[in-house]
Amino acid sequence: MLETDVLVVGGGPAGATTAKYLSLAGVKNILVQRNFNFKKPCGGGIRLDAFDTFEIDKTLIEKEVHELNLVHKRQKISIDISQTPIAIVDRVKFDTALREHAKNAGTDVYEAAFVSLEIFESYVISTIKKDDVYIKIKSNSVVAADGVNSKLRKQVNNDTVSATMTHYCDITSQNYRSCTFHVGEQVAQKNYAWAFPHAKGSNIGVVAEHKCLEVLKKDLSLQESTKDLGYKIPNYDTMLFYKKRVFFVGDSASQVLPFTYEGIYYAMGAAKILADVLINKELPSIYEKRWKEKYAKKFDTLLKLQKLFLYNDFTIRIMMRLYQNPSIQKQMVLLWLGDRELTINGAFLLKVIKKILQRRK
Repeated sequence: MLETDVLVVGGGPAGATTAKYLSLAGVKNILVQRNFNFKKPCGGGIRLDAFDTFEIDKTLIEKEVHELNLVHKRQKISIDISQTPIAIVDRVKFDTALREHAKNAGTDVYEAAFVSLEIFESYVISTIKKDDVYIKIKSNSVVAADGVNSKLRKQVNNDTVSATMTHYCDITSQNYRSCTFHVGEQVAQKNYAWAFPHAKGSNIGVVAEHKCLEVLKKDLSLQESTKDLGYKIPNYDTMLFYKKRVFFVGDSASQVLPFTYEGIYYAMGAAKILADVLINKELPSIYEKRWKEKYAKKFDTLLKLQKLFLYNDFTIRIMMRLYQNPSIQKQMVLLWLGDRELTINGAFLLKVIKKILQRRK
């Protein structure tokens, strides 16, 4: 049996970041990742400032994006994000590097599958499987960073992460330079579709039914034969921070809001908060409290905006008119890609919408 202070299950951005900061503080930990070459279906976009915030090697950046586009039917609005660019990374290389950072700091890293756990009053016994060998690990606590299909969440909380299916494909015939979001009932229903630069070529997809992906391909005049894939992304409605000596972080905790358009940064931010709580041996409730202090207002605001503006094509047209205002563009960029908090002023928003409707008459 192996013994450690903390067992981290999942070696993506959330798990590897937690492990790294624990090791840097001298907290003994083991990180378990089922497959080191797992390629998460992700556009690979991350806020550029994350590389300084979390001390990540900038040579991992494959491309930089300085422009966002919003497209609704034939209307297109371009938004300058050169002050807060998005970096594009290769997720296999990026996640591998994050695990190496943790390993170099002192984390014991295993390519193995998590099997099960038994929770006792003052410790946890977990079972992992490595090369057909079962290994027991005794730890004071466990960090569940095992994603949207969290096995730990099923075992500990007897539920699954609320999620939405996405449909996507990689394309090689196009090398997009900007991140474009397509909205509208036909192409994205009440969510959005995307066309992003990718480490190799580009990536397109929809947070909607598969038929919408075909609409997107038609809108993009895509002739390339593609292999369509599907993967779930968490919904921001079933958050779970801690239960029975197990901490949840990232996708397994539902700490992701698709409307932020970028989840890696927030997964790593949550991991840093969790690591600090574990390092300082604070009450588990402090983890939830600090996460909510830092991110809840932003997530709540974005969720309200998503429900309001992506409700149907009529509300989307109102959103597109609002985005023509440079001041509103600037505020939304800071909300999406900066640390800006924005509270919706209902009276002001109603006044703006009334003006738009008056102009249409």
